[in-house]
Amino acid sequence: MRADSAHEQPRCGPAAWRCKRRALACVALAFAAALAGCANVRSATAELPALPQMPPLLGNGSAPVRSALAYHESIRGMNAADLARERSALAGAGNAPLTQMKQAMLLSHPQGNNNLQRAQSLLEAINGSEKSDAVALQPLARLLAEQLQERVRLDNTAERLTQQLERTGQQLKDAQKQSEQLQEKLDALTEIERTLPARPSAPTPPLPSSRERRSEK
Repeated sequence: MRADSAHEQPRCGPAAWRCKRRALACVALAFAAALAGCANVRSATAELPALPQMPPLLGNGSAPVRSALAYHESIRGMNAADLARERSALAGAGNAPLTQMKQAMLLSHPQGNNNLQRAQSLLEAINGSEKSDAVALQPLARLLAEQLQERVRLDNTAERLTQQLERTGQQLKDAQKQSEQLQEKLDALTEIERTLPARPSAPTPPLPSSRERRSEK
C-alpha cells in the first residue's frame, strides 16, 4: 500500500502546476519592479537640489530693527507735549540711520505735528545708504515709506473733497440768497399792485339809430 502510495501522481495536474509557476513568476516580477521603482524614487530625490534655508525674520544683524520697533512701541501713547520733548532730544543726536528712523516715526506720529514730507525724506536717506545699520533697517524703512505714501494720498484726497464740499456749500448759500432776493422783489411788486387804485371802466358807446344805419348804407 505504501509503495503504491509513493508512486501516486500528485493531486494537481500539469496544467495546474504551470499556472502556479506562472503566478509565482508574475509576483516575483512585480516585486522586482517595485524595488526598482523605489530605487528610482530614491535616486531622483537625491538629485533634487536642496531647498534654500530661509533667513530668520530677526537675525543676528537685527539689533537696529529691534531698537526701532521698541522705540515705536514706547512713543505710541505719547501726547503732543511728550512728542515735542522727544523731538528736541533727538535734534542733536546726529544722522545715524537709527536716529533718522526714530525722527521719521516722530514726524509721522498721529498725535504730533505731522511733517510727512520730512519723514519720507529721512526714510529715503535710510533706503539709499549702504551702512550696515541702514541696510538692516531698510525693510522697515520701505514699509513705513509705503504707509506714509498712502497717508499722503488719503490726505490729499480728503483735502480735495473738503474743498469741493466748501465750494458746493457756498454755491448753495448764494443760490438761497438769490432766491430770497427774488422773493422779496415779488412780494414788493405784489404789495404795489395791491395798493394801486382800481381803473375806471371805459364807457359803452351808444348804439346807432335807425336813421344813422340807413345813412351808412
